[in-house]
Amino acid sequence: MNSAELREAFLRFFEERGHTRVDSAPLVPKRDPTILFNVAGMVQFKPLWAGLVEPLPYTRAVSVQKCLRLEDLDVVGSDATHDTFFEMLGNFSFGDYQKEEAIRWAWEFIIQVMNLPAERLWVSVHEQDEEAASIWRDVVGVPKERVVYLGDEHNFWEPAGGRGACGPCSEIFWDLKWKEGDCGLGPAEDEDAEARYTEIWNLVFPQFDQQESGSRPLLKYRGVDTGAGLERMVLAAQNVETIFHTDLFYPLMQAAADTLKVKISADTWEFLAITADHIRAATFVIAEGVRPSNTKQGYVIRRVLRRAIGALYLLGIQESLLYKLSGHVIEQMRHVYPELEDRREQVALMIKGEEERFLKTLEGGMRLFSDSAHAGKISGEDAFKLHDTHGFPIDLTKWLAKHKGVEVDLQGFQAAMEIQRERSRVAIASAEIREVVSDEPVKTTFVGYDHGSLKTSTEIVGVEKYLSGIGIVLEESPFYAEAGGQVGDSGKIILNDGTELKVEGCEFDARGKHICLVTGIQSGFNLRTLLRQQVDVEVDLNRRMEIERAHTATHLLHAALRKILGEHVKQEGSLVEPGRLRFDFYHPEPMKTEEITEVEKQVYAWIIANHEAKPDEMSREEAEALGALAFFGEKYGDKVRVLQIRDKNTEELISAELCGGTHLDRTGDIGMFIIASETGVAAGIRRIEALTGQRAFAEIEHTREVISELSSSIGTDRDKLVKRVEELKTSLSAETKAREQLARRYVESLAEGILKNSQKIDDVEFVTGRVEGISRDELRLLADALKSRRDRIVGLLAAPDKNRLAVLCFSSKSTSKDYPAGEMLKKVASRFKGGGGGSATLAEGSIAEASLDKLTSVFLEVVNAAAAARREEK
Repeated sequence: MNSAELREAFLRFFEERGHTRVDSAPLVPKRDPTILFNVAGMVQFKPLWAGLVEPLPYTRAVSVQKCLRLEDLDVVGSDATHDTFFEMLGNFSFGDYQKEEAIRWAWEFIIQVMNLPAERLWVSVHEQDEEAASIWRDVVGVPKERVVYLGDEHNFWEPAGGRGACGPCSEIFWDLKWKEGDCGLGPAEDEDAEARYTEIWNLVFPQFDQQESGSRPLLKYRGVDTGAGLERMVLAAQNVETIFHTDLFYPLMQAAADTLKVKISADTWEFLAITADHIRAATFVIAEGVRPSNTKQGYVIRRVLRRAIGALYLLGIQESLLYKLSGHVIEQMRHVYPELEDRREQVALMIKGEEERFLKTLEGGMRLFSDSAHAGKISGEDAFKLHDTHGFPIDLTKWLAKHKGVEVDLQGFQAAMEIQRERSRVAIASAEIREVVSDEPVKTTFVGYDHGSLKTSTEIVGVEKYLSGIGIVLEESPFYAEAGGQVGDSGKIILNDGTELKVEGCEFDARGKHICLVTGIQSGFNLRTLLRQQVDVEVDLNRRMEIERAHTATHLLHAALRKILGEHVKQEGSLVEPGRLRFDFYHPEPMKTEEITEVEKQVYAWIIANHEAKPDEMSREEAEALGALAFFGEKYGDKVRVLQIRDKNTEELISAELCGGTHLDRTGDIGMFIIASETGVAAGIRRIEALTGQRAFAEIEHTREVISELSSSIGTDRDKLVKRVEELKTSLSAETKAREQLARRYVESLAEGILKNSQKIDDVEFVTGRVEGISRDELRLLADALKSRRDRIVGLLAAPDKNRLAVLCFSSKSTSKDYPAGEMLKKVASRFKGGGGGSATLAEGSIAEASLDKLTSVFLEVVNAAAAARREEK
């Protein structure tokens, strides 16, 4: 049975038993702040067990959930059963069937559908769950010696993210090392239990709703939550040694071997297994819009990719190749997850960009790692430097250390990280509530879509005190809370006694409360007196209008980009603030100047046509039929808000997007629109920044003033300004070329003089020179002149620079591995109260004043030490 057959057989088996087939939730959860990634099939169903969704949409469900876990990252590739990205098969009951049906069906599927031999299976139950144990023995017929009792550590399911449904569980194990006549002692007693018995199915019986406080009240809908890792199920079905021998991984390992031009063998197995696993994870995560970065999900995927890049480095691979494998993942999985196909090119570009970034620092990091490993242990300081300077996630350092046979001082590393956190830690007021004054939990009703409601009366239903101010919760609020890239409103709240509170902003807190952040309350004021006050509130209309100009223009910009560049353009992020927008979008290359101009003209044409911008509420199905753009991975309710912009003459749809933000009624109210810049922010991701309304007008005024001043300064009319500037450029270029020719002739003569005093060690020539009256640029020219005269040469050059010396170290390409310029310069500079850095072939810095003799003496010390180390290695 191959993996595709097993996946479908599982879904069909439970559909036949009254379960509703439910699609996988996004890998990156959108409404659960307790976790970065979906880690189990039950995550999307937590509200159903808790009774937060009424009526229940179904009482039985079956799904295959995309999951990512990194708890066992250190052993991925080196053991039989651990991976990062995996698919979780699951069947679920919400107040419907209980233990007996769950246990019977699990055994039926394994024995009758998968045809697994019962003699290779073991079962565990919670040590206090005699009901489950008796079902296994008396109903299913598992021999009692094959049913083992385990404690909370093994057989009590803690909720994903620390909150939600939890309860005792029962697991089914597959014996990886079973032989005729050798059944082992089982998962409870065997010394080799973890390596021998792998859990292939976990039947959780949710009974409690764990709270943040640690309390566990009973769930409203108790039932069943099962999880069966597809990869391990396939391992058992195909009767192979490891998950990497299955059809889910082995084809990827073969593709990796072919791409890397190596063979699958005992020597390359772990490297290729890591590559196959990590490229699966990266492909799925990046396809959901996550970019490798230094925060949250972005850093997780950066860790995974860089661990794979480091593994390949030990195979001698020092170029971008991983990105080529993402297409193999998509080809293998697109029939199950068709959204992957839409992101094929973007995923490859993102991975390639991350590879190229890390490869720039990898070589220097590997040198530091090797130097540290020679001491027998990677110190905490060096591990931190690898992380902070060279971009080595600690996972990669640990893995490299394991292969080198040395330890990493993890305690020292964590101490260094904590020092860094303390230095950069900024107290975020909204994250630390000092006092809460509220009658009961409330949901604020937003009434601010209509400009006529921006000034209204309402009631204060909650007050919260933060480090930096006060947060007020209104029963009805015209203030838009920051969301979807649109910044929050500002304005004022007027209390009963006439006190005016300034609303500085509006946001949703971590619990989803709609908070108005206010100033104007005197110290010592009794906050409880605010509660239930009827107050007048007013949104800053001018600021709101400027925000809406930018937001409506963002929709026009998106439409124009899709019209001119192609429908592959997809929004990847946005920021909308008064008079300014930032729009990130997928496009594989920088826009041409004429494309930017065409997009700007198209947006402006739609603005002056004064088309209607009409928001409508409709069902998700109606929005999809309309062709409204939604964003992959976002969760939408049954009812959605769609902003439509249609041509007022032809009724042709210009733009239709799901959007909960605020907008103008007509495009003409945007006024002016100017594209200020187009840049790249990541591989395949472009960014446009644009100005609208009053800020666009201010930019035009500024440009006029600059042109006027420039015309006056040069002494010509505006109409002749460009021609005059070109004339000056031509004149300046001629003078510059003449100076460069003089400089080149001068440095050529200097090079001949410096070479006369060179010293040779083995087959390498070493030179030093201190030259008066030349710039850093001319020092570089001198280095080029010296390298052009010798194939194997290393040198140190210096020139006075104010009260210090500018220094430059160079090394020809053929000598840069043994005598890296950057490392040598650092060692020399440290002796003269200086510093610097650069590549293996060229490095620059600044040091205290020193004579040529002293520079030569120290440089040769560093050279001789490097030469000695080179001989020792040989």
